[in-house]
Amino acid sequence: MSNDICLFLSQPREIFSTVHCFEDYKIDDMKCGDLNDLDFTQLGLQDISARVDPFRCLQFDMMSPFSTHTLSFGQQQPQGRPITRQQCADIMFDEMKELSAQFAKGIYSPIISELIDHFHYGNGLPWSGELLNRAYEEVISGVGTNDMLMKIRNEINQQLHSKRDARLDDFFFLKLKTKLQDSKLPKFNRYIDRINGLGVSVHDIYAQEIKLISFQSYAVSWEGLLHFKGQDHFGLGKEDITDELYKNFRFFRIWFFLQHHRDYAYKPFMTNLYAHARIKGSV
Repeated sequence: MSNDICLFLSQPREIFSTVHCFEDYKIDDMKCGDLNDLDFTQLGLQDISARVDPFRCLQFDMMSPFSTHTLSFGQQQPQGRPITRQQCADIMFDEMKELSAQFAKGIYSPIISELIDHFHYGNGLPWSGELLNRAYEEVISGVGTNDMLMKIRNEINQQLHSKRDARLDDFFFLKLKTKLQDSKLPKFNRYIDRINGLGVSVHDIYAQEIKLISFQSYAVSWEGLLHFKGQDHFGLGKEDITDELYKNFRFFRIWFFLQHHRDYAYKPFMTNLYAHARIKGSV
């Protein structure tokens, strides 16, 4: 080890964690199979798919999709070919993937398709992907979204400049945690995220944690490595689908139906994100 190293970190230190906890399966957007036909009627959700009637398990002629908005009293519901419930679900998952294209263009567009496939076949197991981790790392370090990173760097700089024998002790980490509570967290809520697939895939990262996993201070400089962990829920709650913005998109109506209708009950899951970020400064 070089003689000019005066400080080092012997073990990782947590420097930030959100109020929201990880592995929170109790919130509404993690429920599934909890609603019946009447519940969907009361929510105003009957026009689910343009290809099938998921309540009656009928596949429509593509020239005459089902829409409750076109029915008046005394009219019969459109008829279709009877199919199994599994076939009905498979068709809706395909439709969901096609509809996702309106929210996903560019290098990150494959993420939403991977998430939909995991929703279909993953049985509620957690999911993580290399491409999503790359996007997380980008938003952590990006201009306009790197508020947390800059605050951590500035606080360490200030601490090491304060006095000759300054060190990153327990008191410093406690003070740092407090100061970071009002920082702007890295999230996929930029304008570009509305069309690059990240907004629909993750958007608001529910829980986040930051650890300083290595740190070294030299005679005139220092460097550190941060580990970011994030977790979101790939699931919709009633508060989502009753929002007019979401309710007006068939994509979200299909998603909510597949998750919450008791005859389908596809399980939502945790989306895990991981990233590292290097920081450095002067002493």
